[in-house]
Amino acid sequence: MRLMVRSRRGGSVARSRRSARALLAGLLTGLLTAGVALAPASPVFAADDPATGLRVMPLGDSITFGKGDPASNGYRATLCSWLTEAGVPVDFVGSQHNGTGADNDHEGHPGWRIAQLTDGIDQWMADSTPDVVLLDIGTNDLLHHDHLAEAPDRLRTLLDHIVISNPQVQILLAELLVVDDGHAADFQAYNAAVAELAAQYPANVTLVDMSAVPVANTVDHVHPNALGYQQMAFQWYEALRGVLPSGRSWSPVPPS
Repeated sequence: MRLMVRSRRGGSVARSRRSARALLAGLLTGLLTAGVALAPASPVFAADDPATGLRVMPLGDSITFGKGDPASNGYRATLCSWLTEAGVPVDFVGSQHNGTGADNDHEGHPGWRIAQLTDGIDQWMADSTPDVVLLDIGTNDLLHHDHLAEAPDRLRTLLDHIVISNPQVQILLAELLVVDDGHAADFQAYNAAVAELAAQYPANVTLVDMSAVPVANTVDHVHPNALGYQQMAFQWYEALRGVLPSGRSWSPVPPS
């Protein structure tokens, strides 16, 4: 699953906090690259100090926005609740704001394709300075048959922009929920390419299998229903437990 934290920084204090987080992320990356096992530990970000909390950017299309959920929370409100209950201070960040959850910031843009996110990502990264990006994109490229063979290359370009903006960022990259009605083969091929692409960014990208969410748990064969979004939240949360050094000590949550 996933983590979130919100803070507003300024001046030399902001720079020192970003430097400290960058140092911590760099150390973690070095340990993971060296194959060093990280023992369970108490949360790295103190729950009683929101200014040091983890900044998480949900990034994607209408699924990130929460379409299909009457409250437009999608997976975000559930994930935020689980992280809070686990003692993980988290701040969702982004230029978009909708839903009824405790933290409604995100970068979910209904109808958008990979290239459109790439057009905006540099500004969003500069404005929001996320530590973690939850990236779920490509569904609209596939549904509109937008140069399908080139979709993985467009995704690579987006990933490059994110990593260049913050070399210590952790990107949780979703394999897409597989849309049926004649599209399944395209989605399966894209997901296979996504898995190969994720492996090329070992220090920054973790693959998250959203294809585990069945089409039966959608409202229209594309957008999850309440159960489907809860299952997405579970996938993000479990992935975050493995990425962040304090995650192995969190209590697991049920997938449904």
